[in-house]
Order: sequence, then C-alpha cells, then structure tokens
Amino acid sequence: MRTTLSTFLAATLVAGLCACSAEPAAETGEAGAKKVLTAMLSPTADHAALTTALKPKTEDYVAAFEGDAAKKAEAAYDPMWRAGKVVVKPKEGQTELLLYEATTEDLRAGTGHAKQFPGGYSQVAKSFKPGQKWYRFKFTKPGDKRGMAYDGLTYVNGRWVIFPKPYRALRE
Repeated sequence: MRTTLSTFLAATLVAGLCACSAEPAAETGEAGAKKVLTAMLSPTADHAALTTALKPKTEDYVAAFEGDAAKKAEAAYDPMWRAGKVVVKPKEGQTELLLYEATTEDLRAGTGHAKQFPGGYSQVAKSFKPGQKWYRFKFTKPGDKRGMAYDGLTYVNGRWVIFPKPYRALRE
C-alpha cells in the first residue's frame, strides 16, 4: 500500500510539474486576434519576431486546409517564410486596428464580413476546413479606414498562424 501511495504521489507531482511548464493555449476568437495584433502596434515591437511566431507548422496547414490544399499551401508559403518575406508591420503613424472575422462558411456563401476580404477568398474558401474562423485586418491612422491590410490570420492547434493571401497560394 505504501509503495502504491508513493508511486501515485510521485506521478501526481510529475504531472503537475509538466502541466506548469506547458505553454498555455493562446486566447481564441476576436479577442485573441486583437491581442496578437495589438502587440504589433507598439512602437518598440519586433515585427519580424512577432510575425515569425505566426509561422505555420505542417500540422497547422493540415488543420486549416482540406486535403491536397494543405500541401499546396505549404509548398507556396515555405519559400516566403524561409526568405523572410513575411513581415506584418504597420506604417508610421498607424496606431489603430480594424479587424474583420469570417468563418469558412461565410467566405463560401459571401455572408457576414466576407465582403471585407479580398475577392479571391470566395474562389479558395472551398479549400478551407469547415468551421474555421479567418481574420482580415488593417493597421490605420486614427480616424482613417485605409491602411496596411493583411489577411489569412487564423487559430489552429492552440495557436495563431497567418496564411497571407491564400488565394495566391492556392491558385489553380
């Protein structure tokens, strides 16, 4: 009995330590997207590092895209990421964020905020996993609706990733 109790306590302690060292999942939904993107508005932000944190892993492509589209997207984006061509950054004076959310279903049907996304989304939304939320955003100057526009931000596998302009990556 004593050995069993000692083994149980040791296992519980190890499990507790492992849980403490595990990185918590990022906040999801619009609030999570705002949190990630607001960090990029800081004048001292390291935009390259913040963007690199959004780089998808192979399993993220599989979680976001249907079938062969995952491989096609990864093949298109990988050279861009390796070359350091993906950097999300506002221009000088752009201190505000405009954020639009649309589900895969919205993008397929042209409903919700789908109209805020580039037109190419309607052509490639069939390649997105059902139920996935996608985000388009702009960094703007105060009171302005125009600014640096980005798209393809989504939450998969417990983290935020970005697939910029997926309609280009998934061209037929």
